[in-house]
Amino acid sequence: MILSHRDWPQVSRLARAILASSPNARVHIAHDARREVFPSHDPDERIEIVEHGHSADWGSWELVEAMLGALAAARERTDPDLVCLISGQDYPVRPLEGWEDEAMAADSWIGAAEPLRYTPRWGRRRGTGSDTLTRYDYRWFRTPAAAIGFRPAGRLGEFLRRVRDAVALRTEPLLSVRTVTRGRGVHWGLRRVPSPFSPQRPCWYGSQWLALRRPELDRLLDTDLAPGSRLRRLYRRTIIPDESAFVTPLAWRSPPAPLPPVTHTIWDIARDEPTTWTMDDLETVVASGAPFCRKVDPVASAPLLDALDRATAPSG
Repeated sequence: MILSHRDWPQVSRLARAILASSPNARVHIAHDARREVFPSHDPDERIEIVEHGHSADWGSWELVEAMLGALAAARERTDPDLVCLISGQDYPVRPLEGWEDEAMAADSWIGAAEPLRYTPRWGRRRGTGSDTLTRYDYRWFRTPAAAIGFRPAGRLGEFLRRVRDAVALRTEPLLSVRTVTRGRGVHWGLRRVPSPFSPQRPCWYGSQWLALRRPELDRLLDTDLAPGSRLRRLYRRTIIPDESAFVTPLAWRSPPAPLPPVTHTIWDIARDEPTTWTMDDLETVVASGAPFCRKVDPVASAPLLDALDRATAPSG
């Protein structure tokens, strides 16, 4: 299942690379058409293109809704034994039929995740642990100004933001503020009391790019994140929910299998985005053991993609 929002030629190439490496697979493309319209169908009947219709901005609940809807559609239309969720900027780095056998034989789902612990404190000092937990332990709201894209400029705007951040820091056990820089701007959060998480059932954080076998997929769609479920209501009022909503209920039952993650990614902190792989990285991405790498660029990564096409073709 490919989640996409642009660049049809590259997404089309990705779909065909998957099918070249795993001819019995089916590819479901869940597309956000606000930026670029994709073809309504593909000549290869193994490829299905669906516009999900959600405003799936980065870090939004609608992105999770789009993913859940696509997973449900893939289950209904293909009756799969294994579902793998990737982005349109991924690409296969190893023969997929062999990886599929490993995934089916694993003792759990495939992904990367870790439990979050954080204790906020009053005053000028941050709490202890990872404050990423506040994304999910607080109930978040967009301000009216953020909703309309208003941002005070100049010295007044800078002063107001300094006051806002100072207040949020001193009152973090009750109140917090975060800016989703690549998403919908400023959000205010109120701490949930009692916490929806516990030492026995902590909040987990990790990659939204997963591989699920059928029982895990069914539990996720029909129980854990079913319409009206407690977790679905909880994550609807979080920020960047896709990095926790899936892995938390999955990990409550079983941590991820001790296999490489679905997609090999290195985060570029300065650019706040994944590193773009090039031909110089061929040995690195292949050695990762992951079935995919992210991210690739149709121009900068072109020689690498050609080499990966050769490396991922089925033997014989």
